[in-house]
Amino acid sequence: MRKVWWILFLSSALAQGAELASWVRESPGYAALRAQRAEAALALEAARAGLLPTLAPQVDYAKTSLSESLSLGLGGSLAVLPWSDAQDALAAAARALKQADLELKAEGNALFLEALGRYLEAWLAELDLALAEKRVALNEAQLAAAKAQEAQGQATFKDVLEAESALAEAKASLFAAQNARALASARLERILGRAVAPKALPLPQDPPSLEEALAALENRPDVALARLRLEEAEAALAQASRDRALPQGSFSLSLAQGGLDLSLSLDLGAGALGYALGYTALGAAEGTSLRAGASLPLFAPVQEANQKVLENRVAQAKLALEAALKDGELDLRQKHQARLLAEAQLAAAETSLKAAEASLETAKKRLQAGTGTRLEVLQAEVGLLQAQRTLEQAKANLLQAHYALMDAMGIDLLGGER
Repeated sequence: MRKVWWILFLSSALAQGAELASWVRESPGYAALRAQRAEAALALEAARAGLLPTLAPQVDYAKTSLSESLSLGLGGSLAVLPWSDAQDALAAAARALKQADLELKAEGNALFLEALGRYLEAWLAELDLALAEKRVALNEAQLAAAKAQEAQGQATFKDVLEAESALAEAKASLFAAQNARALASARLERILGRAVAPKALPLPQDPPSLEEALAALENRPDVALARLRLEEAEAALAQASRDRALPQGSFSLSLAQGGLDLSLSLDLGAGALGYALGYTALGAAEGTSLRAGASLPLFAPVQEANQKVLENRVAQAKLALEAALKDGELDLRQKHQARLLAEAQLAAAETSLKAAEASLETAKKRLQAGTGTRLEVLQAEVGLLQAQRTLEQAKANLLQAHYALMDAMGIDLLGGER
C-alpha cells in the first residue's frame, strides 16, 4: 500500500510546478551540475575498460661481445582475480558515480528551491505593483475630495496638505514597487537563463502525513551519502586486511620452441595475468622454464598501523551515519510542521479575503443606493487587493514549505532524465 501511495504522491507532486522544473533543468546552473555528473560517468566507463585485456607490440634487442639477440612479439595483461587493482578501481568508480548522482539531486533540488523563491518573488512583486497603483488612484481621489470639501468649507487647508503628502508617499511607494518588480524579474532571469512572465502556481494537493514523511528518511541524499562513505571506508579496510593476509607472490611460465616464445605470468598481489607471444630472430634459445615466488609479511608495522587508521575511519563513518539519520528525522519533523503552519496561515488569509470581498460588495451596494461614495468603493477595492496580496503570500509560503518538505524526503524535484 505504501509503495502505491509513494508512486501516486510522487507523480502528483512532480506535476506541480512542472514547467518551472523544466526551466531549471535547462538553466546554465543545472548544466554545470550535469557536467560534473557526466565526468563521473566517463570515469566509470574508463574503469570498466580496465577489465578488458590489453595488447601491445614488444621488441627486445641485445648485443654483447659474444652474442646478439632480437625478438619481436605481442604482449599484454588481463585482470583475472576478484581483488585485482582493476576490480578495485571499478568499485571505486561505481561509488563515485553514485555519489555524483546523489550530489546532483541534492544540488539540483537546491537550485529548484532557489528558482522557486525567485519566481514567487517576481510574482508577488507584480501584485505589489498593482496594489501600489491602486493606492495612488485612491490617494488621488482622496486629494480631490479634500480639495472639494475645502472649497465647500467642510475641510481645512491642513487636510488638503495631508492628502497631498499621502499621495506623494503613495507615488514613492509605486516607484519602489516598479523598481522591485524590475529587480525581481532580473533575478529570476539570471537563475533561469531566460525571461519569464510569472504566474500563480497551483497549490500542491494530498500532502504526506508525518509517518509517510519519516518513512522517506533513507531517500535523503545526506543519509545516502553518509551510508556511501561508510561503504567506502569498509571497502578500504577490507582491501587493507586482504593485502595484509594474502602473500605477495608471482608465477611465470615460459615456453620456447623453434624461435617462438610463449610466456605467462600471474601476479597475486595485483590479481593480473600477463601474457606474451614472440619470435626470436637472432639468438633463439629453446626450453621451458617455470618460476614461482611468494612472500608473507609476518611483521609489517606500517600495514598494521594503516589498518588501525582505516578501522577508526569505519567507526567515524558509522557515527556520521547515525548523526545523519537523527538530523534527517529532525529536519523532516520540522519541515512537516512548517507545512502545517503554512496551511493554517493560508486558511486565515482565505477568510480575510472573503471579508474583503464582502466589504467591497457592501460598498458597491451603498453607492448604488446613494448612501455611499465612490471613495468608499476605492477604499474597499484597495482592501480587497491587500487581502489578495496577503493570500498570494500565504500560497507562496505554502508552496515553499511543500517543496522544502519534498526535498527533505529525498524526492527529485526536477525529475526527468539525468
